[in-house]
Amino acid sequence: MTNTKLFDKLRSLMAKTERADKKHIKKLRKVLHKLKDRQRELQEKLDKSGNPQEQAKLQQEIDIIKLQRGKGADVYQRVKQERQARKKKNGPNA
Repeated sequence: MTNTKLFDKLRSLMAKTERADKKHIKKLRKVLHKLKDRQRELQEKLDKSGNPQEQAKLQQEIDIIKLQRGKGADVYQRVKQERQARKKKNGPNA
């Protein structure tokens, strides 16, 4: 999956966080893991690259992925905490 598709999927999952269920949280976590894997791949390419222009491009992509992962992780933590709070308040069937 390309970066753009991953970003779009992450954006849509982050937008629909009202009353997120376990399945939604799992999808969000899965996208975050894919972005992390993509970041690792790009970092390996960057380490092997000798071309300064390619290195700059790769570093820019890595920086963008880091920012998006950070935003997604914040949303993931918030949604997960909200779900746990609802479960405590309403019982295990929330």
